[in-house]
Amino acid sequence: MNINIDQKTKPNKLKMMLTIATLLVVICIGYFTIKPTIPKLSASTLNTVTVQQGDIDIMTPVYGQYASRYERLISAPAAGQVGEIYLRAGADVKASTVIAKLVNPDLHQQLFESQAKLERMNSEFAAFKFQKQNEQLTFQAELADIDSQIQGAKLDVDVNQRLSDQGIAAKIDLERAILKYNQLKKRLEFAKYRFEKQKEMHKLELEQQKILLTQQQKQVALVNNKVAALTITAGITGTLQRLDIELGQRVNQGQPMARIGSKTQLMAKLNIPQRIAERIQLGAAVELKHPTGKLKGHVKQLASVVENGFIVAEVHLSEPLPANLRPAQPVNAFVFVERKKNVLYVNQQPGLKPLGAQQLYKHIPNQAQLQQQQITFGELSGTNLLITNGAIAGEKIITNDLSQWHTYSHLALDTTNL
Repeated sequence: MNINIDQKTKPNKLKMMLTIATLLVVICIGYFTIKPTIPKLSASTLNTVTVQQGDIDIMTPVYGQYASRYERLISAPAAGQVGEIYLRAGADVKASTVIAKLVNPDLHQQLFESQAKLERMNSEFAAFKFQKQNEQLTFQAELADIDSQIQGAKLDVDVNQRLSDQGIAAKIDLERAILKYNQLKKRLEFAKYRFEKQKEMHKLELEQQKILLTQQQKQVALVNNKVAALTITAGITGTLQRLDIELGQRVNQGQPMARIGSKTQLMAKLNIPQRIAERIQLGAAVELKHPTGKLKGHVKQLASVVENGFIVAEVHLSEPLPANLRPAQPVNAFVFVERKKNVLYVNQQPGLKPLGAQQLYKHIPNQAQLQQQQITFGELSGTNLLITNGAIAGEKIITNDLSQWHTYSHLALDTTNL
């Protein structure tokens, strides 16, 4: 039974094998018949860039504007009415330049009253001083009188002493003269003590009067300064950036009136994207573009608040500025982020896209062929574009647009015209 089955199936298997072999031959013939040829490009028409390796400073592009390094906000020194305006926004000013004047009759009245009070207190102080001097002179006269009495008493003692020694005068007269002399001496001693205390008291009273007088002088100076402050001056050299008052307008004390900004001492306010802000350090180097060349500076301060996806960095410039720079003038710059050591990079060329992967062709060394390769690019720093994957140092990357040949992994290279 088994022998019969094998005899029946054997011809079928042979027939099937012949059929498969025939199909394979047909497929091979068809493939070689319609096999596409590899496109050949002229090397002279291709632009190449060589992959380099080394240390790169990452300088990210940012934008912003110049701003006054020093600014002064002028507020109303007192309530009043705008009586005169001398300048408008945009005018160049010096520290002493008058911008406007306020009118405040109450302050002028206060100044008049305080000056009158000061004059009265000066007169009272002079009279008080003369009064105390007169009291001291009177006391000194009293001391002189006591001293003269002592001299007389001393004379009586001497006379009675001689008469007593001669037995002419009674001893009691001598003792009476001595007693009077001693009493006068004690009286003089007490009077001198009182005189010293009186001088100390007069000194304190004069000092109190001087304090009151000084306070009034300061009050006059304060009111006088307020009156003088009604004449609004710039305070610094620069530009009148903003004027917030109009003629005849009433202003309250402390109300903003104007803003002055330095004109020659400028800084740059750059908008740093939030995604890289944490990589920016204080003191980071900055290069600002200018038609005359690059201006160098450093990050002096970073804002702590994110606004519209950006953080503002204040950049102080480390070299003299061109004369044509003005506050609020836009500026493009590069700020230092970090240093990449021993990385691959190429000079940026049209068609190469930072922070992305591209299917590009690169030249196979020592061969007349191009090989398609996916190359991943990193950040762009100035004219240098980092490569993170897909290339090695020394390779040449084709920068021409060869997307029409993207279905070919290899392209032939014609070098006859080189």
